[in-house]
Amino acid sequence: MRDHTAYVFDLDGVVRDFTPGDADPGIEAALGLPAGHVAATAFRSELLLPTITGRRTFDEWYAAICVALEDVVPEPARVREHMTRWREHRGSVIDETVERLEALRSAGHRTYVFTNGTDYVPQELELLGITRLFDGLLNSADFGVVKPDPLAYAAAHRAIEADLGRVVARDEVWFTDDRDENVAAAREFGWDAEVFSRG
Repeated sequence: MRDHTAYVFDLDGVVRDFTPGDADPGIEAALGLPAGHVAATAFRSELLLPTITGRRTFDEWYAAICVALEDVVPEPARVREHMTRWREHRGSVIDETVERLEALRSAGHRTYVFTNGTDYVPQELELLGITRLFDGLLNSADFGVVKPDPLAYAAAHRAIEADLGRVVARDEVWFTDDRDENVAAAREFGWDAEVFSRG
């Protein structure tokens, strides 16, 4: 693969193994909820979209999820007690991606993480010990628009140019994501993009 000016990695499913369901079964069992209920609630578009476009904070999202769960389990104290596990579960790193990032950085390349994320992502990167792997965070919560919207890629590209202090041709950027639609949109934008696969 030819060298690129910037290497951009999606976060969830690429750098971080973050399956909200990892913490959910125990919560659902404790609260008497059906399997999948917590994730289905958290990722309802009216709760998630304002959060990943910067109109609502992570803390506000968490509170809204708890309130929605209280519609089914009308015991706020119990809901909050068990949902603390969900709030504290911030995933785990994908070792092979970390190794690739470390190799890129040791070779002097610029690396970035591009996520449809919340305002809490900087703290999550710190908790996972991977902030050091990136020259910049490209976050939909800062841009106000999410992948695969072309405006999200345009905002990310401007942020890369601002970091480098120069104009960057679109094909100088390499990108990987685990979602086909995000990779297709990146290619349409002009980035050199590929679908992430393990191993």
